[in-house]
Amino acid sequence: MEGRFVFEDKVVIVTGGAAGIGAGLVRGILSQNARHVTFLDVAKREGEQLERELMNKFGNLKVMFIHCDVSNETDYRAAFKKVTDKFHRLDVVINNAAILSGEESLRKKVVDINFTAVVNITLTALDTMAVGKGGFGGVILNVSSLLALKPSKNLPVYSATKAAVIQFTNSIALNESYKESQVRVLTVCLGPTDTAILIKYTSDAFEQGCSQPLTSRVTERQRVESAVKGIIDVIKKADNASTWVIAANKPPVDITLPVRKGLRITSNENGA
Repeated sequence: MEGRFVFEDKVVIVTGGAAGIGAGLVRGILSQNARHVTFLDVAKREGEQLERELMNKFGNLKVMFIHCDVSNETDYRAAFKKVTDKFHRLDVVINNAAILSGEESLRKKVVDINFTAVVNITLTALDTMAVGKGGFGGVILNVSSLLALKPSKNLPVYSATKAAVIQFTNSIALNESYKESQVRVLTVCLGPTDTAILIKYTSDAFEQGCSQPLTSRVTERQRVESAVKGIIDVIKKADNASTWVIAANKPPVDITLPVRKGLRITSNENGA
């Protein structure tokens, strides 16, 4: 229900936080009086610039940038340890890091960043945050995409990783006893958003032979601020194991029941 979670005095990790939606989330959560936000990214220059900006605005103890490849186990485990050693708690983890590409040479990296890293960081976060394991409970939010809900000829690997994020998140949320962990695990599916990752990809075209950029296939690209506000609202109010759409500068829409109904229909038809 609305307002049951507050960011005040919470310790937060955001992946892919140096620019775009991730940077917007870092700024937005700090503005909600979080105790501290650590953001992870491979973009060292952008991350350091944002860290300086936010330290000047919010104070040195409020924010920390860690240069981190989320697909590298050594990197992300070291980042988690640095945060928990310093603050002795972790309350929110947002898996936002992603690669949008249809290039054959980047297929493995798309899977590694968009899905495998989400799996590993979610499980690490659960081990850290679960009340039954000495944590304080909290929220894990995994960012998916509208392309997870509709097959894409031009971005099949990207779409598949984002669909896998939904299935994994919902499975973890159902299998992990919320009563024991007190960690809500959520998914948001973002519509096209005005970020550098989208602008770069549409300017290059989807892949060889693709004649239509993504922006011509949707009615409206939403503002980063709309995506950020929607994600923060979902974290505040959403039930465990719920799935949400944030698109076209509109408030978040709960699609949990249609997603579950679709899976039930498919499993029943195949006798599963």
